[in-house]
Amino acid sequence: MIPAPVPAAVSARPESAQAATSSWPVRTHLELRALDSAVPCARMHARQVVREWGLPALADTTELIVSELVTNAIRASAGLMSPVVRLWLVSDHKCVVIHVWDGSNEMPVRQDVAPDSECGRGLLLVESLSRDWGWYRKATGKVAWAMI
Repeated sequence: MIPAPVPAAVSARPESAQAATSSWPVRTHLELRALDSAVPCARMHARQVVREWGLPALADTTELIVSELVTNAIRASAGLMSPVVRLWLVSDHKCVVIHVWDGSNEMPVRQDVAPDSECGRGLLLVESLSRDWGWYRKATGKVAWAMI
């Protein structure tokens, strides 16, 4: 079953929100090895699928958010025994919800960074571009999600 978005405030109860997207008519899933080369694969997959779903206006934003969440998942997977990341996209033909799973139990933290810093803005960007976003724990690992 595809994980449903759960606001950070209710992340302890992901089952209560799973119904939110369970009936959405279109979905896709992609599992990738947690390597830097997975990011462009995930981006291209997301862009093409969202366009195929008839939502070209959301393609750029979806691609950018997927890039940020998959990059974070790959970094979180460093040192794990079998590092993979999983990407799910679901849509109701109006909006898209992006889910990215990694095997790390460490929750994401949005950082306050200096204006001249070269990294650390990923979750700030996700927050700025999405209608809602958050994360929740799974039996192993976690899922970060964003709705656009």
